[in-house]
Amino acid sequence: MYVRGTLTLNGKLNFDCSHSLSEEDYQRLTGLTRNQFKAVANTVTDLRKSEIRSVKTCLAILLVQLRTGLSNSILATLFSLEIHQIQRATHAARSSLMKSFVPSFLGFQHMSHDKFTRDHTTPTARTLFADNQQDTGILFLNGTYNYLQKSSHHYFQKQTYSMHKGRSLVKPMMILATDGYILNVLGPYYADGHNNHASIIKHAFKTNADEINTWMHEDDVMVVDRGFRDAEEILNKMNFKVEMPCFISKGAKQQTVDEANTTRLVTKVRWVVESANGRIKQWKFLNKVVANHYVPHIGDFVRIVCALVNCFRPPLINDFDNDDIGKEMIEKAQLDNHVKTYVEEHNLLRRKTVYKEVNGATELHMFPRISLDHLRQITMGIYQIKSAKNYTDAHQEDDNYALFICKARPDLLRVKMHSRHSSSRCYHLWLEYDENEVTGWYCTCKVGSRMVGCCAHIASVVWYLGYHRCNIGAAQSVNASGKFSSSILNAKDVPEESDLSDVESVDSYIEE
Repeated sequence: MYVRGTLTLNGKLNFDCSHSLSEEDYQRLTGLTRNQFKAVANTVTDLRKSEIRSVKTCLAILLVQLRTGLSNSILATLFSLEIHQIQRATHAARSSLMKSFVPSFLGFQHMSHDKFTRDHTTPTARTLFADNQQDTGILFLNGTYNYLQKSSHHYFQKQTYSMHKGRSLVKPMMILATDGYILNVLGPYYADGHNNHASIIKHAFKTNADEINTWMHEDDVMVVDRGFRDAEEILNKMNFKVEMPCFISKGAKQQTVDEANTTRLVTKVRWVVESANGRIKQWKFLNKVVANHYVPHIGDFVRIVCALVNCFRPPLINDFDNDDIGKEMIEKAQLDNHVKTYVEEHNLLRRKTVYKEVNGATELHMFPRISLDHLRQITMGIYQIKSAKNYTDAHQEDDNYALFICKARPDLLRVKMHSRHSSSRCYHLWLEYDENEVTGWYCTCKVGSRMVGCCAHIASVVWYLGYHRCNIGAAQSVNASGKFSSSILNAKDVPEESDLSDVESVDSYIEE
């Protein structure tokens, strides 16, 4: 309402009068509060006022463009300027921010190694990967994407075309702390086969990008995803420790218990990478297809947004006092999965006569009641709990929650759970329990054998039997998205009793 009133009265957005826009308008348009905008404006001391716009207007044009992704023509209308004036303003603001603001909040030179490890390393990550060594740096390497328009320049098009994504893009390489703080952004790099993660890492250290060799210490830990598999050897040769999720062995259908546990230790801390990416992509300019005339400045735009995030956003993890979960995960990583061993020794996957079907909605009253806090201890995370409702909704039909009890062992349940990604794939899971707690589990999914937190399939069964039906009621459905299904047609839904003559007439028409 404030924006509409300002445009009605003044004919343009006015950032010189701080009260012409509301606090919400500042956040929607620039991603910053009013006071944060003023703080940034005070840092760009080399930005000069001109006859057509003020310093704050010049800064606002760039920030609005980055936040909203609006084109220069629309920005020209909003600020009552010509398109070429908008272009000059964004160039001036970008140059000033890169000179006066970004170096204070981004780059290897803005923070020492000691301060980084002391202030931005979470206790859980330090326990899992650094043996509680206070001077060991733990960093996340992550290549993000900025999509580009197709170029008429053939060679540039080939260099920016990603076979993995099937489109044109460039790849900034982000280096982050375990609490989500963005230490530096390298690049951007091309997207062809010569610019895989191993090549990018090798290039960064061989060229000493932004003094990376001086800043890094030996025995620092690099936590990466599987895309860095070709860079592992290079990093090890430079005396860095590499932590990466394990691959499934050739011919195997799931990870071993040790591999699944090791993978979970990595994913437990690496979720902040995706959350940090999500923060950056809230600036819509970086989340849209970027026009090719912006290509020379994409790196600057990414760095400006990352510096704003570092300066004004709180850490993704604030709890730096509790490292109990790290110790617990280390202990559980040493355990063997006794339920998996029992299932394999007794061939319970293929034998069907040893089970009796029951309705989990109305039966199985001996299953223990479980609180959400207890469930979080079982899952060792919240993603599985968030997914539990949707898995339960997909599994439950007409208030019937189908599961099986092993006749020889009534304390062992078996559930057939369909995959969320493929209609033809389903997983079998086993759950062991007593009257007080869940004592073991095993699932045939890729990571279902781990002991460091259960998979989402097992979590959904535990959530339904131990929490939902006890607190909400067994007959109540958890479906929250059924209202959408009636809005979309499904071509396979054809009436069983159809007029044969109509069908024949349609077939004959198709043949003609």
